[in-house]
Amino acid sequence: MAQLKMYRFANTPYKEAPLPEGYTISAYETEADKMAWVECCKKGLVADDADESVFDGCIKDHDDTVLEKDCLFLNHNGERVGTLTATYHPETQTGDFHMVGIRADYRGKGLGKYLNAYAAKKMDDAGAKWSVLTTDEWRVAAVKSYISAGFRPVFYDENMPERWEIMLDVLNIDELEMYNEDGSFNRMLHPVKKVKIGVLGARRGKSMINYCKDADNAVLVAVCDNCKSVLDEVKADLDNDAITYYDDFETFLNHDMDAVVLANFANEHAPFAIRCMEKGLHVISEVLPVQTMKEAVELIETVEKTGKIYAYAENYCYMPAPRKMRQLYRDGVLGTFEYGEGEYVHNCEPGWHGYSNCNPNHWRNTMSAFYYCTHSLGPLIHITGQRPVSVTGFELPFNARMERMGAKAGSMGIEMVTLESGAVVKSIHGVGPSKNSIWYSIYGSKGRMESAREDAENGGTQTLYVNCDKEEGDNDSAPVNTPTADRNASRANNAGHGGSDYYTMFNFCEKIRKSPFADIVDVYEAMDMFLPGMFAYRSVLNGGIPMDIPNLRNADEREKWRNDTACTDPKAAGDMLQPSYSKGNPEIDPAVYEKLREKFNK
Repeated sequence: MAQLKMYRFANTPYKEAPLPEGYTISAYETEADKMAWVECCKKGLVADDADESVFDGCIKDHDDTVLEKDCLFLNHNGERVGTLTATYHPETQTGDFHMVGIRADYRGKGLGKYLNAYAAKKMDDAGAKWSVLTTDEWRVAAVKSYISAGFRPVFYDENMPERWEIMLDVLNIDELEMYNEDGSFNRMLHPVKKVKIGVLGARRGKSMINYCKDADNAVLVAVCDNCKSVLDEVKADLDNDAITYYDDFETFLNHDMDAVVLANFANEHAPFAIRCMEKGLHVISEVLPVQTMKEAVELIETVEKTGKIYAYAENYCYMPAPRKMRQLYRDGVLGTFEYGEGEYVHNCEPGWHGYSNCNPNHWRNTMSAFYYCTHSLGPLIHITGQRPVSVTGFELPFNARMERMGAKAGSMGIEMVTLESGAVVKSIHGVGPSKNSIWYSIYGSKGRMESAREDAENGGTQTLYVNCDKEEGDNDSAPVNTPTADRNASRANNAGHGGSDYYTMFNFCEKIRKSPFADIVDVYEAMDMFLPGMFAYRSVLNGGIPMDIPNLRNADEREKWRNDTACTDPKAAGDMLQPSYSKGNPEIDPAVYEKLREKFNK
């Protein structure tokens, strides 16, 4: 992704910035300054384990830079605490600001402005027509400092205006000029507005509602729920007259908003998503995306027809370890992907009576063991970016725990999935094990990465072990406990599901705001995560044979599935109803549900 580019034109006014007491600015003096420069650039501009060779590549060998004149340092009581390299190019009469960094323990003090002001005067004195620098969106404080020093955005890539409009909103700047690469005026930029969010389902939607309280990119405008007590509770909690509350979905749809969070029952997301997009609204859908192939076809075609953004809120993709795995894999650290495993097994017995409303026909009690598959499989699909092409399913037996819960399926489902590259992944998930496990492991041509297990005393999915060689075939690496925090981690700390709920909402809103960095799970990838579970159960029902997974990106292939309603929900399946358990639905004594109701009503 192209960096942001900025120009500062000759003699552009800037605020004089007298140095605070104890601070000075000087130029490069000795070889020792190389490591001082590296320390100023760590934790953002260069790797944390970088050595002085990085300096040679970035500065010493950079164009016509003269170290003793152009490589500047901000000093505090004799220590190098910041750096900026400012080079004048006489042949073009332009200046170049390069590698502006403040040492990590001095950041947050606004020190960059002193280096910027010093270098700006240096370029003006040299006669530069303009000076140029490049930077990234995540360096918010630096961008703010550059603007204060007189730098302005440059249009040199088609997505620059959209990226800068988002940046202006973050910086709370109402207006800013943008210029072309030849220095001519391009346009006035104004901040993109926050996304107006409506939430359907106030109970599960509470996490998304909480996101909007402090979000830079979203504002909550409406909440809809058919349970009055839940709606009243949220209304009292928010105490905000700017939010409207509805108990009727169709009325809610007419509210002035940009997007809807679907946090209703998991077996009802697809029809509601379709209705929202037909109304002109973007959608983020909670788990699961669909429950039949008919719904899958209709959902995809609605996305394609309306052009609205559909995001699947598979939050486990954004838990710290799998999120970092994806970044490292995409950076080539793992090499070629060969095998992966994902687990989401959850002993739901303690709270199942609350989840299922003690109702024998609730979707949680009638779903198959394979239904809730995307928490285990989804992160592996998102890490690799590969499409699953075939699956074989294995079903664990119905057990006493499932009976006590009133759930009629096997206790867990297992999918062995072949990806388009020939790599294989194993997914294990279910609500009937005796103990919990959330765990992910991936293997590649350079090594292995895995998270800690949920119940380990080492942070669970906050912890990632990376054991990868630098080059394929080295065979000399060892496990390294690898930090998983990114620039949003501190803001995500209070969000649900290990912070992952923050990322689903953040990326959805950024996608609507046209950020090229938004990382969503779109409708096609949502099917890549869900269909292996659907077809793994069909594999079991057909004696354990492998099943091909349809490629619903292909419009011609959709036709054969357009009227396929096979699932375990009688309302959706019609005459294609599948049993909840492959060996036939177990008979559960009505007294089980009565006992659960007694517990639930205490």
